[in-house]
Amino acid sequence: MQRANTFALAPADKQEKTLFETALGCAKLWNELTYRRRQAYNNHQPTEGYPKDLYQKYAPSIGSATAQQIINKNNEVWRSFFALKRLEKRGELPSHIRVVKPPGYWKDKDGKYKLMIVLRNDCYRLRDGVMKLPKGLEVPIKGKLKWFGKQGRAEIVYDDLDGKWRVFQTVEAQSSIKPKGHKACHIDLGIINLATIWVEGWNQPIAFSGRKVLHDWWCWTKRIAKRQSQLKKVNEKYRSKKLTGLYRIRQRKFRHAVNSMVRAMLKDLYDLGTSRIVVGNLQHIRENNGENSHRTNSMIHNFWSFDYIVQRIREVAEEYGIKVKEQSEYKTSTLCPRCASENTVNAGRLFKCLNCGLEANRDAVGVLNMANLHNGGTAIGVMAHPLLLRWDGMRWEPKRAMNNQPMKTLEAKTESIEMMMESHTLQRWEDVKTMTRTPARFALYSIRR
Repeated sequence: MQRANTFALAPADKQEKTLFETALGCAKLWNELTYRRRQAYNNHQPTEGYPKDLYQKYAPSIGSATAQQIINKNNEVWRSFFALKRLEKRGELPSHIRVVKPPGYWKDKDGKYKLMIVLRNDCYRLRDGVMKLPKGLEVPIKGKLKWFGKQGRAEIVYDDLDGKWRVFQTVEAQSSIKPKGHKACHIDLGIINLATIWVEGWNQPIAFSGRKVLHDWWCWTKRIAKRQSQLKKVNEKYRSKKLTGLYRIRQRKFRHAVNSMVRAMLKDLYDLGTSRIVVGNLQHIRENNGENSHRTNSMIHNFWSFDYIVQRIREVAEEYGIKVKEQSEYKTSTLCPRCASENTVNAGRLFKCLNCGLEANRDAVGVLNMANLHNGGTAIGVMAHPLLLRWDGMRWEPKRAMNNQPMKTLEAKTESIEMMMESHTLQRWEDVKTMTRTPARFALYSIRR
C-alpha cells in the first residue's frame, strides 16, 4: 500500500534559515527549468533532455541529490501534461478538466516563491522524534508517524499561512489483515445523506446524514462571501491570508467529517464480515444539472466531492483487505425495489410507487436497487426506511447515545424511530401529500427539514 505520513518540523532559528535558503534554491531551479521547457514547447521544439548546466549551477547550494529530485519531479509534471494533451486530442479528457495548461512556476502573482524541498529516500532518516537531513541538520518533528515500511521520497513544504514547515513522506506499507467473512456491502452516495449503506442480512439500510455537515459548509461559505465582498469594496483585492484561511477551514471540516465516517464505517463493516463493497458511480451527476437551482448546483459543484469520498473508501478498505467496485446508479432512485415498476414519484426524499404502493426513502430505495441488481434480488422485502446517524462535530452517533452498552457494530449505532420523528417538518409534507396521496404517517419518516 502506498501511504503518506504528514507531520511538522520544529527547527531552531539557524536550522530554519538553512531550510529557507535550500527551498529558495529549489524554487529557482524549478522556475528556470520550467521557463526553458515552456519556451521550447511554444516554439515546437523538444522539451526532453537532462539540463546539466542547471544541475551544475544549483547542486553546490541545494545538494546534488535534491537538485536531481527537483529535475525528476519536473519531468513527471511535463509527462503528465503531455498525457493530458493526448487525451484532449482524442476527446477523452476527464469532465473536471476544461483546459490543459503547461506546468507553472513555483511563484505566485505577488512574487512569493513556493518553498519546497524534495528529498530522495536515502537522504533523510526519522528516528527518536528527529528528522536527519542533509547538511548535518537534525530537526525535531511534531506529530506521530502513522505508517511504517519502506520509505520513499519526502517533500518539505513551507506553509505560509500557518508559518510552519510540513513534511509529506511516502511509505510503502504492508497490510496482513484479511476479511472475516464474505458479505457484500452496497453504498449509495448523496448530499442530504452522505452515504446510505446496506449489508447482506440487514433488515434496514443505514444512512449517514449530511445535513449538519452541509449546514456547516454553508455557514463557512457565507463567511467567505462576506470576506470577499469586504476585500473588493475596501482594497480592490480578491484574496488575502484570512480569505485563504477560511477556505482551508471549510475544506478541513468537511474532510474531517468524511474521514470519520469512512473510518467508522469500514471498521464496523470489517467486524461484520464484509469482503467486498459496491459503491454507486455518480461521475456524470454534474452534467445533468441544467434544471437545478443555483443553490443545488453550488452544492453539487463545490460541497459534494464524489472522487474524494470514493478515494477514501478505497484507501481504508485496502487496509482491511476489502475490495471496492463502482457500479452505475442509473435509475436506482426511480425504480421500485419491490415490483421493479418505473411508475414512481419522487418528491424531496420521498419515494412512492404508484403500482404496488411502496412508500420509502429515496436513498434507501437507491441502495436496495443497487443490491438487487448486483445480487439478483436479495434485498427485496427489506424495510426501505434508513436508520440515521448524525455528525456531532467529532463523531457519527445517534441523536441520543446509548449509554448502557458499547456500540460495536453499525446496528448498535442507529437511532430509534422516535428520534427521527423529532427532526421532520409537517408543513413541507402537506405539499408532497397532495401529489403522492401517501398517508401522513409516512411524512414523519421520509421528510426532514
